[in-house]
Amino acid sequence: MLFNNHIIIGIIIVCGLLILAGFSSNQSQAAPPAPPLKITATAEQNEVTIGEWIVITLTCTNTTADKMDIIKPMLDIDSVSFYIKTTPLSNTGKSFVYSVITPSVYDHHRDKMTRISLAAGAQIQETFKIPAAALGLWEITAHYQGFSKLLSAEPLKINIAPPKSDKPADKDSKPKEGELIAKIETSKGTMKCRFFFNDAPNTVMSFLRQSKDEFYNRLKFHRIAKGFVIQGGDPQNTGSGSPGYSIKSEFNKNKHFKGTLSMARGTPNDSAGSQYFICLDAAPNLDNKYTAFGELISGLDVLEAIGNVRTVTNPNMNGEMSKPVENVFVKTITLEFKEAPSKK
Repeated sequence: MLFNNHIIIGIIIVCGLLILAGFSSNQSQAAPPAPPLKITATAEQNEVTIGEWIVITLTCTNTTADKMDIIKPMLDIDSVSFYIKTTPLSNTGKSFVYSVITPSVYDHHRDKMTRISLAAGAQIQETFKIPAAALGLWEITAHYQGFSKLLSAEPLKINIAPPKSDKPADKDSKPKEGELIAKIETSKGTMKCRFFFNDAPNTVMSFLRQSKDEFYNRLKFHRIAKGFVIQGGDPQNTGSGSPGYSIKSEFNKNKHFKGTLSMARGTPNDSAGSQYFICLDAAPNLDNKYTAFGELISGLDVLEAIGNVRTVTNPNMNGEMSKPVENVFVKTITLEFKEAPSKK
């Protein structure tokens, strides 16, 4: 009898353990609770022509029954960043973060950023424009860090396509390959440059953003250092201005040869903003210390003409003989698509 009781007790224990295991399994399979703040991203178009804007609307929704304070959604490393993975038509893909540091690397403080209140169930929307810098399929994930933890939206897939041709397409023709170039029209003539997108993607996209926003129009080359560089992109035309943000450095393998475009910066590595320079000659002392992001493909004669402008002592550059005596400036910067030669 005692033996039978032990068997019965054992069966009860085993059944109890199985019930608990089933309960635990059901609990683990249950959907996790919704985050207090939910973010979603939507794209205006799922196909964008290279050089145009990718327009993304980010929506932040308070899913709780209480008011919450969050950092205002804006392009900033402590608010909204875009993690981008590109799959080009050829060569290798690239993954990078598109964001900035506001108002500058010198004055950026998370606790001083603008905050907003979201009522229970309320939402806020912000629209962001990202320059479509290279051909291929882009997977873009919006990340928001203005809450107590990092939040991510579902990734968006955007196809970056070449400009449409007026010629009827051949059914056997392959998609065009090529790259975006910038046409820099100055008071001394026109230069054209290509970009090192794979080596400095965030820098290239910042330059494209400022070009498309006409930020550089009418800005002077405020510094012309003979045999060294011409420098522009300063809204104050003195060497001390900025666009209201800084970008992280992307030092890379590209050398500073004659015609190389690179970002000017202060002492901190991540202090570049809108000021850029173009080398008048090779400058190996700048390699891996400044972000080279492009090179001239035409207009070296224009570069030399600007470099030959007479200069005097520049009080903003510690007495360097680099202040031009005439107003040399950028008229416009426009973007063009340069098709790659067809492969035979």
